[in-house]
Amino acid sequence: MSDYRYENEYRLKYKDTTLEDIMIFRSGPMPENYIKGMDFGDNARALFEYALRIGINRKYELVWIVKDPCEWNGKYKPYENVTFISYEDADSQDKSKRDCFFRYLCLAKYLFMTDTYGFALGSRKDQIRVMLWHGCGFKARLGSARNEDHYEYMTVTGEEYARTYARVFGLRKDQMLVTGYPKADQIFHPVLDWKAQLGVPDADGYIFWLPTFRNTDTAGMERHNHTRPKGDIGLPIVESAEQMRSINDLLAKTGNVLVIKLHPFQSRAMISKMLGYSNVCLIENSALIEKDIQINRILGYADALISDYSSVAVDYLVLDRPVAFTLDDMETYEKERGFFWQDVKPHLPGKEIYNFDEFFGFISDVASGKDPGVEKRHSICDEMQKYHDDRNSERVFRALGIDF
Repeated sequence: MSDYRYENEYRLKYKDTTLEDIMIFRSGPMPENYIKGMDFGDNARALFEYALRIGINRKYELVWIVKDPCEWNGKYKPYENVTFISYEDADSQDKSKRDCFFRYLCLAKYLFMTDTYGFALGSRKDQIRVMLWHGCGFKARLGSARNEDHYEYMTVTGEEYARTYARVFGLRKDQMLVTGYPKADQIFHPVLDWKAQLGVPDADGYIFWLPTFRNTDTAGMERHNHTRPKGDIGLPIVESAEQMRSINDLLAKTGNVLVIKLHPFQSRAMISKMLGYSNVCLIENSALIEKDIQINRILGYADALISDYSSVAVDYLVLDRPVAFTLDDMETYEKERGFFWQDVKPHLPGKEIYNFDEFFGFISDVASGKDPGVEKRHSICDEMQKYHDDRNSERVFRALGIDF
């Protein structure tokens, strides 16, 4: 049972009531780890927006559980059967708000989530809970609880993750849905005026760098702090302003721009502002939130991607373009956090980078039209990312037998 104080009485009230055509969506971590924007995003949002495009809301009421419904009510007011409620309503002293919240929670046929599942632990056996999760990556899961009884299904990107996540999350084989991730569909439908909105300069090509977070200032997330970058830039592999300037010079000479996007949890305390670099652009998460742009809606503009242990690299495989992994802190990261596999390197579908010279070389190769790491990427890509189209959301609904 979830930790809602009023849930038992509402479950008792609705225990014999027929479920209604309601779909609940929720994204992001637990309320105590709230970061603006994460409560309406990721796979759940991509699936929700697909549902609107194909008109599933004509049959089902689509209900979002967020922190502040007022942020989104206006934008989606033109759509029928779309409702936003606050997770704070569950414990509200206002009985009308509680009644509304628990009516949806107790009578929804489907509940889709990307991370926290506590709100759905008290669900009836005839309610279908689907863990869309937020990424098929490489770093180990924190926590060891078996999730077999926490939700009915979990979506993954490929057969390798169906095997691995069943083992790691304590799930049965029949609970794994190899559909691909809904948010990967967004890569094929990018925001057209992204450069103007985000202040990215024009260039002949773009290399995106999305490092996962090592340190966080988010309250309650201290256990996620891991290795610290060695230099004074606050980023992996690039240790000094001088090295960053040499990267900028290379990019300027070849007509390319390096777009750096930090993880939402990453502490900004160590991060240089990247001011004064003509061809290095830092996109803050706050800018994406302000413009309401999901990261995968601009990822399709990347001619190559640099990451490390983040799941964004697996999302990006749908484009079959160069991928590199910075691994300068791999040994320390393995000790402090760990990976899904005893040896993670065979599961990295791209070029391995261990020092600045190799980082510089990867950018140089991409700028000259080369595809470093292509052989390894092609040898394991299909096991990691089975589908390479924009139909993952469709596959999720079809796997659940939802008509549209």
